[in-house]
Amino acid sequence: MKTLQLLLMTAFLICSCASGGDKEQKTEPKPAESPSLVKELNTNSPDSDQYVKMETSMGDVIIKLYRETPGHRKNFINLVMNGFYDGQLFYRVKKELLIQTGDYTSKVKPDAADLGVTDVEFTVPSEIDASKRYHKRGAVAAASFNNGDYSSGAHFYIVTGKVANENDLKLSERKVTEELIAKKFQELQVPYRQQIQRLNNAAKHDAKKKDELSKLVNKLRAEARASVKGHEFTYSAKQRKEYMNTGGLPHLDAYYTVFGEVVEGMDVVEKISAVDATSKGRPRQHVKINKVTILDAYGK
Repeated sequence: MKTLQLLLMTAFLICSCASGGDKEQKTEPKPAESPSLVKELNTNSPDSDQYVKMETSMGDVIIKLYRETPGHRKNFINLVMNGFYDGQLFYRVKKELLIQTGDYTSKVKPDAADLGVTDVEFTVPSEIDASKRYHKRGAVAAASFNNGDYSSGAHFYIVTGKVANENDLKLSERKVTEELIAKKFQELQVPYRQQIQRLNNAAKHDAKKKDELSKLVNKLRAEARASVKGHEFTYSAKQRKEYMNTGGLPHLDAYYTVFGEVVEGMDVVEKISAVDATSKGRPRQHVKINKVTILDAYGK
């Protein structure tokens, strides 16, 4: 088991994110109260949207899991088949932002002060694509690490959100574009990995090697930026309209995988988000997930 501070925990408290505050907060590993019993049961997950029903102490919510995010979809269905979420609490809520769950220790330590920091022992590779899957009202997304390079294996949140303005969207567009450049920069470094390592080691004692390293890195950064020029991320007219009329959390689009959406029960999500909570979002009353089940026939 491992205990990790999920990136989302600070992100929803830093709503504006204009200062680039969406950074992972690290904590020391902490032993779990009991082992996570997640077995591989979902071996024949169909290549299609799938639906689950989440029965909570405040009402039922039906979620569609996108076929376009097969890694997250299969992982979530596998957790449901394991009964992983049954009995868990929503450990963080915020009106006009989100509700969040996924800490299995909430089943046995519902009043623990550190709920939300314990995760399962596995992660899921990122499937971020803000051009198609974005943080509109009702979006279901995974908490993530390292600026979205990989997702928590279990923690997820549902967006309630608030109406965005044009400046919010422009800021998010810039952030998504910068993340595209950063990922391209990482790709371009791969063939030079050994050379960069050698120069990095030598640069500690050799000014010429330090200068050589700097020139190589700057060259790769320039190439990364040039590769994205003319292909900068922009929201579609539909996305802009939805964010500005219905609401959401566009400032999270660059860093988190959206893998589903609420299709029924958004009123329940809103009620949960509005329960009395501490300044950090911890509900003062327990809001429990009683059971999550797969709906094979929904929408057919």
